[in-house]
Formats: sequence, C-alpha cells, structure tokens
Amino acid sequence: MVILYSSHPEVIQSWQSALKSEEIHICHHEKALLSLLQTVTSNVVLLLEERHYDDDGMEGFLDLLQTEYPYVKTMVFSHKPNYTQGSIFLKFGIKAYGNTHMAPIHLQEALKVVKNGDIWLYPDFIQTMIQTLASQKTSLHVRHDLLEKLSHKEREVALLIKEGLSNKEIATREGTTERTVKAHLSSIYEKIGVKDRLALALLL
Repeated sequence: MVILYSSHPEVIQSWQSALKSEEIHICHHEKALLSLLQTVTSNVVLLLEERHYDDDGMEGFLDLLQTEYPYVKTMVFSHKPNYTQGSIFLKFGIKAYGNTHMAPIHLQEALKVVKNGDIWLYPDFIQTMIQTLASQKTSLHVRHDLLEKLSHKEREVALLIKEGLSNKEIATREGTTERTVKAHLSSIYEKIGVKDRLALALLL
C-alpha cells in the first residue's frame, strides 16, 4: 500500500500519475492519515509533503510515526530540499528525501528502493554527505586491502570518491569522460561489494 499525504491537489495528482501501478490511498489531513494507519500493520509506504508542518511540527510528526507506526516507510518531499533539513529528518527514521516535483521516473525509482528496504536520497545530498564525512575525518587511514582489488585507474577514482568529488569533477581531474568514470565505478562496486558511492566512501 502506498499512501499519498499532501493538502495540495496538484502534488497528489502528480504523484498519483507517476505511480499508476501502485495500490494508492490518498490523505489530505493528519487525522485521516492516522485513522488509515490504524487499520494496517505492514507493507506501508507513506509519501509525505513537508509543507504540512513547520520544522518543529514536522519533527514531532515524524517522531510519532517512528514510535507508533514503525512499520511505515516514510518518504519526505520538499519544494526546496537541502542537506541540513534532510539530515534532521533522517534522524527520525525516514527512508527517502527529495524534491516534491521530481520526475516521475525518479519517483518510481525512489519508491522501488524504499520498498526493497533501502534508503533513497537525491544525488546532491549524497555528495554533500560524503564531503561532510570526509572533512570530519581526522585519520588519513585508507583501506589498502580493498584498494588492492582494483586496477590503477579504479584506485584513483575510488580515492577521489572518498574525497567527495562528483563524477564530473573526477572526469575533469582524470582527463576522461563521465561515462568512463561511471564504468570504473560499476567495476569498483562489484569488486569491493558495495551498492553505491556513499557505501564506498564510508568503507574506505
């Protein structure tokens, strides 16, 4: 079951259109949403637009969901998503954070990721998170045992990912194309056994 929660008809219409193949329930108000949640006990994904609340209200509502309805996988969407807001919401157990008006194909991808039990975040958020983690590290320790599994070029790309560079920045630094960088990353993920660049950065 997928629940769409927004008080703005145009947002509901956009989400509903993108997720035609899903079993959808629509709620415009908190009371209706909580009543619906009390009738289900599993396999629920909630798409929530953050405009319903100010920051304190949003945190309180996410805390309620996490405490009273832990089986609900909450996806939060904002008109202007940013790293600071998203980081706070993640502490309350949300499973996705992105732009309210993202393209249908990206919304479908995000929902698929969340249904599979993973967390979906928009690319710039992940990039900022990696850069923040890199700046906080006091140790220059690198997992050489993992790097030894990679080719020379792959090692260079992996270390640049660890520094928080984007594919475009890596391509410029390496004098190659973004397509080549993506090919290196696919090979790196497979050899090291990680799913994405954030997992790679954390592991190294």
